[in-house]
Amino acid sequence: MNQKGFSTIIIAVIVGAVIILGSAYVVVKRSGQMATNVKPLFGTMLAFSINDALIDTPGKIDALQKGWTEFRKDDLAYQNLKSNLKKLIQDRTKLVKITGFPIDRGFIYFTWNVIEPKKGQFDWELTDMYTQAASNAGIKISAVIQPFASWDQENTSPLANCNALDFAFYDYKAGPPNDWTAYQNFLEATVKRYKDVVSSWEIGNEVEGDCGGYQNNPEGYLKLLKISYDVIKGANPEAKVLNGGALEFLDNSIRNFWTKFFKLGGSQYLDYFNVHYNIERSPNAKLNPATFQEVLIFFNNLMDKNGGKKPLYLTEFGIYSGAPSTQPLGQPVQVQGQIQTNLPTQPTPTGQSLNGRCGDNICDAFEKQNLDVCPHDCGGSMLGGNPEQSFGQPIQEQATGQNVQPNEGQTLRNLSENEQAALYFEYSILAFANGTNAVFVDLVGVDNGLIGSSMAFNAEGQPRIFLTTLKIISSKISGFSKVDKIADGQYRFTVGEKTIYALWSGTLPEEVSGRGRVMDMKGKELLEDVAGIKLNADQPVLIEL
Repeated sequence: MNQKGFSTIIIAVIVGAVIILGSAYVVVKRSGQMATNVKPLFGTMLAFSINDALIDTPGKIDALQKGWTEFRKDDLAYQNLKSNLKKLIQDRTKLVKITGFPIDRGFIYFTWNVIEPKKGQFDWELTDMYTQAASNAGIKISAVIQPFASWDQENTSPLANCNALDFAFYDYKAGPPNDWTAYQNFLEATVKRYKDVVSSWEIGNEVEGDCGGYQNNPEGYLKLLKISYDVIKGANPEAKVLNGGALEFLDNSIRNFWTKFFKLGGSQYLDYFNVHYNIERSPNAKLNPATFQEVLIFFNNLMDKNGGKKPLYLTEFGIYSGAPSTQPLGQPVQVQGQIQTNLPTQPTPTGQSLNGRCGDNICDAFEKQNLDVCPHDCGGSMLGGNPEQSFGQPIQEQATGQNVQPNEGQTLRNLSENEQAALYFEYSILAFANGTNAVFVDLVGVDNGLIGSSMAFNAEGQPRIFLTTLKIISSKISGFSKVDKIADGQYRFTVGEKTIYALWSGTLPEEVSGRGRVMDMKGKELLEDVAGIKLNADQPVLIEL
């Protein structure tokens, strides 16, 4: 072969290799794009909670309960808070990465009063710390805008009975903005500053409740949402806008509020509809998926009749485990800072009032009924003591295996982590089958609190079983294009060319036959003939055929 012919062959080989490599690059690139376009099924909530850092600032919870404006004047307390927050961020980043969930719900950091404590003077320090932590962890944020600034609400009376720590960040004053231009300027500056890390914006939180600023005022909230929607889309067209999470159906006022909101045209200013469901980590826990499904169906039907359905975001959700009672002695008030957030942040479904603030050493009616809220006022202590002898420890009923909760007049099941994981499986599947795009769970909490026990990790950083369950669900059905109900407790998901069945009730559907991959809620996977599988609510399974 002459030199010219040999050169021609070499060139052809090189060109061919380039084409092949180029094709491979395109395939990889497209695959990556497909992966990033798959919407997350699960997210964390309060992964880097400022309240957790505050709890580690000795003696400063009471200081904050005077309001953020007063707290901010104490420079030593503020510097301690920042120092504790830096350490918390380091510890929590590891846990966030373990979950693999790509989004966190950020609370407090986007409060108007925190970012703009004085009109025209912006303080981004804490919010920058949080957003940088999220970026370092490789996650996005669903940011809760609390649209209240103390200086804007100067003539507003403090909210009655709204004494939880969350409300202190806007000095317990909530109502429609008085200076709408100032609010728009704040919101635009915030969205532009954080557009690379915040993917969605929630306007308010439980706005229809006693402490949300818009109780019995859907018209006023619609105005706030419309103005916020226009500002956000103008600053970042890719961002998604959500309502402040809708409360559980504590009474008909909740249904009436959202019914009127949608009839007024509220749907056109939403990308997702935001729902809370905290009942299963409250003294009124029902452990009844049917009740949960009723809530989702109500909102889906309401939207369908008034402008069309929007995907749902379940941004507050949890199911307790163990034998929850008051916070044990020797522990801070809910390590997760949940003296305020993970029950509905309204005072109480029964209309009882919190007459004094947490830390006043008065065990009022509300605190007796909600022992997780403020245990040291009702005989416990945040500073020391024997956890085995804590006030309000449940009375074990040997005959029934249930716990009698002090002062509640009802029983709650002693729920094992296995049972908890099975319920998380079932509720999550029901959520996705009823139009939910994402479910958020809290990150860290203590074992024997109604709220703390519903979180992904315990106080020692050990994962609860249900975290594995949620990760399995995500790995199997993320990106599903279709879901069909076969029967109660039986759902079929279409994921690309695969069919995944989520099953926990009844007899095995006839269409599920032959050999398939069967995975239980703890991650055990077998390739087997599925004919012999018996469905059990305590042992739900995913089957891939």
